[in-house]
Amino acid sequence: MKYLPKTLPVVIVLPFICTALFCFAGCSTSDTYHGKKHNDTFKKDMNSMHKDIDRMLGIDEPSTLVEE
Repeated sequence: MKYLPKTLPVVIVLPFICTALFCFAGCSTSDTYHGKKHNDTFKKDMNSMHKDIDRMLGIDEPSTLVEE
């Protein structure tokens, strides 16, 4: 029970801050175009990261198992 005063502000303040940032960012809108743009950007970033990791590991050559 002695840790309650230290963790209580975190439990109350952190969700409030996250909710406020989410709402102010405009990402909570129901605009499908806006959401699709976010998803496309995320997919592009993940694809770029995947290519970078493959390049660093030296496995960026095309696989012989994939038909072209």
